[in-house]
Amino acid sequence: MTASQVLSGILVFRQWDRARGLQETLQPFHTLDELYALCLAADAPDMIDRIVVQGLDTDEQPRTLTFVFQSITVSPKRPI
Repeated sequence: MTASQVLSGILVFRQWDRARGLQETLQPFHTLDELYALCLAADAPDMIDRIVVQGLDTDEQPRTLTFVFQSITVSPKRPI
């Protein structure tokens, strides 16, 4: 039995633009260190929507993990 291993992945950013609508930008990575650096470099208005990680489990079988994030926008209360 071998150790599980990350082979590659994709970090998906979303950005809303009134003129173009919802846009997605894909950033590939090959190590968890690269993923970490991409996440730290993310800046508004790009929001991380999901992370897809592909690799092998301990039996060397291919596995895909998908992490999905939800975000909301909170506006300040307006006087009534």
